[in-house]
Amino acid sequence: MGMIYLQCFVLLLHCSSVHGKSEGALPQSCNNMTPGHTNTAAQTSPAPYSVTVSKTKYTGGDTISVTLSKTAAKQFKGYLIQARNQDGTKIPGFNLIANSKYLKCDSPNDAVTHTEAAGKDSVTFQFTAPTTSKGNITIFTTAVENYSTYWVMMQSDTIIDAVVTGASSRLFPNCVLVAISLFCFHLYRH
Repeated sequence: MGMIYLQCFVLLLHCSSVHGKSEGALPQSCNNMTPGHTNTAAQTSPAPYSVTVSKTKYTGGDTISVTLSKTAAKQFKGYLIQARNQDGTKIPGFNLIANSKYLKCDSPNDAVTHTEAAGKDSVTFQFTAPTTSKGNITIFTTAVENYSTYWVMMQSDTIIDAVVTGASSRLFPNCVLVAISLFCFHLYRH
């Protein structure tokens, strides 16, 4: 009789740990974006999901739509979404939608995750670009099809920082003017 109670207890423990994951990613997932699913590994095949952005260039305060969507028949049940610059720094700026929550990694609202494990065709978040230049930004996403089938670190197109590209594009005409001035000065002297 005691063995039956022990087996029921072990079964209940297992069920509660699986249920915990259905409520979103854990803080341990912040850096490598891998779910804490035991005895599993990320898929290496092409993902049946994509992450897209509404803009590929930003200025401070711009609102950018970020969409994770299925590209095949399989819905996804979970996700973790982050914005990072070229150095890997997580950039806050996501706004929550229904059935989502923030996962505080390095700062508040620098990652969003699901709060329930119902199947989804797509989710769209609004990301507010930083008001100060952070460099180019890429959206990274993990999509979970089921407990043992998931894809990590899927990337969006890079969102170019207009301040950085604007400075370099203004630099080129100035360099040309300096070169022409030096050339004219050299011609005038001879």
